[in-house]
Amino acid sequence: MKRKNILRLISLLMLIIAVIFVACALCCPTLGTTIYIGSFAFGAEQWRVCYAIYVFVMVALFGASFFVKEH
Repeated sequence: MKRKNILRLISLLMLIIAVIFVACALCCPTLGTTIYIGSFAFGAEQWRVCYAIYVFVMVALFGASFFVKEH
C-alpha cells in the first residue's frame, strides 16, 4: 500500500476517534464542573473550546493527507 493511502487511513481513523471522543465528552454530566487552576476557573465553556480546537486540528490533519506528494 502506498504511503499516501496509509497516511490517509490513519488520519481518517484519528478523525473518527476525535468525533466519538467529543460526542462522549459533551454528553458527560461533569462537563459543567469547574476546575480551578490557581485563581483561574476552567469551566464548561473552556472545555467546549478545547474540544472544538481538537476536532478542528483532526479535520485539518485529514485534509492535509490529500496534499501529500508521493516521492
